[in-house]
Amino acid sequence: MTSQMPALTPRQRFLKERQRKQTLTFAITTAIMAALALVSGLVLTGLLPVPFGNGFSKPIKYASAGLVPCPPEGATPVSPESVKVQVLNTASRQGLALTASTMLTNIGYSPLEAGNATPEYSGTAEINAGPAAVVDAYTVARFFPKSKVVLTESTDRTVTVLLGTFYDPAVSPDELHRISESKAAFKAPAGCLPLSNEALAALEAPQSAQSGAQSGAQSGEAAAQSEE
Repeated sequence: MTSQMPALTPRQRFLKERQRKQTLTFAITTAIMAALALVSGLVLTGLLPVPFGNGFSKPIKYASAGLVPCPPEGATPVSPESVKVQVLNTASRQGLALTASTMLTNIGYSPLEAGNATPEYSGTAEINAGPAAVVDAYTVARFFPKSKVVLTESTDRTVTVLLGTFYDPAVSPDELHRISESKAAFKAPAGCLPLSNEALAALEAPQSAQSGAQSGAQSGEAAAQSEE
């Protein structure tokens, strides 16, 4: 005869059920913690990208010397009289810098003496400028199709135009006039990088001084007229 297991008392059944639930809960909790630890490890090692918060954690890369800076948002062309520009020829074709300087003179600029430079730039035209002259550089770049503005460490407002191998001076007078009259805001070129706060401060300083000088000149003219 087989012996029968003694029947469990209500208390024993309660304790056994509670132990079973505790064991199940512990197993589920352990599995969840192991999964979270695995995901955290993958995120920390970069194997698993985070689907949110990237805009806050990803550092912003600013333009530095040798890179293409974006024009400040909403920036528009400045007057030719306020731009200090020099044209240099890096190509083997003679006379390009003088031709380009004459073009700028005809539309109101007063370029520095044209010259040559090395090495040869294997492009159309490169417009070099420091942080304080980025807006001036984009103003000049409009007259050199397919050119690009490159940031330098220069601390003054000189804009240097380097004419390259593929520079074509054939821009019609009508087109030059149209560009000169346009006051549309600059469009940021593809791949450009924003200016840092320090660079923006260097850019705004000369513009503020120029605005103050213009206001002072206008006030002086108004005072002279009132005296008359």
